[in-house]
Amino acid sequence: MPALIRVLPIAAALAACLSVAPRAAADAARDARAASLHREALAHAARNTIESRRLAIDALVRATLLRPDQPAWELDLARLYLQCGFRRLARERFERVASLAPDDADARLGLAWVWRRDWLKFLDRSSLERAIAHLTHAVRARPERGDAWLALVPLLVEKGELRAASAAARRAREADPDRLEPRLADAYTAWRLGRVAEAERLFEATVPRLPAELRERFEDISPLASERDTFELRRLPSAAARDDFVRRFWRAQDPDLATPENEARLEYLARVAHAFFLFWDARRGAWDERGEVYVRYGPPASADYNPLGERLSFAFGVGPDYPVNLLVWNYPELGMRVRMHDRTLDEFYSLPVSRDADPDPLPALDSVRLADGRMAARSGRAVFPVLPPRTTPMPLAGALARFEGERSGRVLGHFAVPAGPGDTLWAEWVVLDSARSEVARAGRRMSPSACDPTGLQVADFAAEVRPGEYLIGVSVRDGLGRRGVYRAEVRVRAARPGLRVSDVVLACGPPLALAGAERGPAVRIEPNPGARVAGDAPLTAYFEIDGLARGADGRARFETSYTVRSAERDPRIWIQRILDPRSRIAPLNVTREGEHAGPLRRQFVTVPVQGLPAGRYVLEVRVRDLVSGDEASAAAAFVREAAAGRP
Repeated sequence: MPALIRVLPIAAALAACLSVAPRAAADAARDARAASLHREALAHAARNTIESRRLAIDALVRATLLRPDQPAWELDLARLYLQCGFRRLARERFERVASLAPDDADARLGLAWVWRRDWLKFLDRSSLERAIAHLTHAVRARPERGDAWLALVPLLVEKGELRAASAAARRAREADPDRLEPRLADAYTAWRLGRVAEAERLFEATVPRLPAELRERFEDISPLASERDTFELRRLPSAAARDDFVRRFWRAQDPDLATPENEARLEYLARVAHAFFLFWDARRGAWDERGEVYVRYGPPASADYNPLGERLSFAFGVGPDYPVNLLVWNYPELGMRVRMHDRTLDEFYSLPVSRDADPDPLPALDSVRLADGRMAARSGRAVFPVLPPRTTPMPLAGALARFEGERSGRVLGHFAVPAGPGDTLWAEWVVLDSARSEVARAGRRMSPSACDPTGLQVADFAAEVRPGEYLIGVSVRDGLGRRGVYRAEVRVRAARPGLRVSDVVLACGPPLALAGAERGPAVRIEPNPGARVAGDAPLTAYFEIDGLARGADGRARFETSYTVRSAERDPRIWIQRILDPRSRIAPLNVTREGEHAGPLRRQFVTVPVQGLPAGRYVLEVRVRDLVSGDEASAAAAFVREAAAGRP
């Protein structure tokens, strides 16, 4: 019996050894088969065809079933699923990798990419949040991963966390100092934070170094230009001529001519950078219509994916209908609703096909005004903010007047902003000729207005210019981050023979005479650029009459007629205007005769408008030369404001 007891353990051990050997051999065979399938899958994936990718997926699925403890293989399969557009399957595999290796940055990047694409397609805000969360996890685990920092930037911008986006761009630059994309991210986030000079410096240093395919997107003006501009640009014979054309194009779009930076161009570069990070398709080497619309108009106020009640199909001619995904970007402030079709169902959008209408999105013309902080490109195909980000707008009223001379013309500008007498404001004036080259610049401190000494500050400027087309800009700053911008095109005509009347300048009281001018005493006008007459104050206007003929006695004789008429329009429809006509405000008419010793007469007129109801009016001036019989006219609009406590 004792001998038997000693033999039993030995037999058990021998049996265990005999059973382990087949298991070990089976495990080794399974591992070898799994490794072979993985190598086979990589070879199929390298051929990068539809069939080879299908074979690669099949091999990887079998390999991961044999070896479910291999995170790297799961990661390969997840990436392949994502490449083929199987986002749900890709997400499941990335999540498995994250469960096996929680700090695996590649798994977190993959999950972020899945949720990012989900957000771009379905516009679900929670998907954006998930993408940011996974990227944040990745950079915490692997802070040296510049690609993860870079991927965070556009998503944080979309979330409105600009400072965090800028910090992520800086970390991406530190991680990959030689890579250009982080520099673009740094440049456009600097612009979004209002660091204008820094943004311009970064863009100017980075864009010329980009690959040609991408650099062209930043330098191309065709998304903004008219067909005529694009045609002229392409016909220019030399690179220097094309560069000068682009320079003039951007100068014409510049909302603030007084600053060294071109705010519209910087906004465009920032939009291109953001569109590149969000919508660029590396396989196609292009972005879709979302990128085109974004660089022209910026982010939409809202977006809808396959909205209810919309047709989700299209047809070529009389053929069958094909399914389509519909994306709608809403710009209510521009009066636009931009429809884009994904006709290939692969998230690449284009404008709808139309035989009877141009689908190119254009804003409503009356929705783009400087007063609202927006400025349209000359083509009408793009809209830019007037001020840089994080700049507080300041209301700026302005009025220009032209005075013809014998050898040159004179342009007078009056400008006003709401400000107290103790505020410090600086105004700068710039005049560009038709080639958009600077011909005049001046700056001065603003002073209290004679119209409203406690509520307005004003400045006036003048420039002697040759006949031609000019672009005039004025910028006002207060040193506290507030800025007002004014710009207008003006045409100065060559002096014509015969009677001429200048533009009418509305003023606060009669002008002040100043000695020392070549053509008689000069005058200083207290400007009223807001063209508002308040309370019981009369309307005061100044203009010049030139080219008066002299009679036999050497004196000029003329007749001046002044008419003030209402400019209010009845907003009702035509049938309401017929059935219930409103009484018209009778115009004021005054006619006077005068005589003068020379050909130039400086004239101001005071019109009592206290009896007129509040509203919009036009002052019309008509001058008749009693010697030659010539006539000339001019006009100015103004607003009559009621006195306090009075209708």
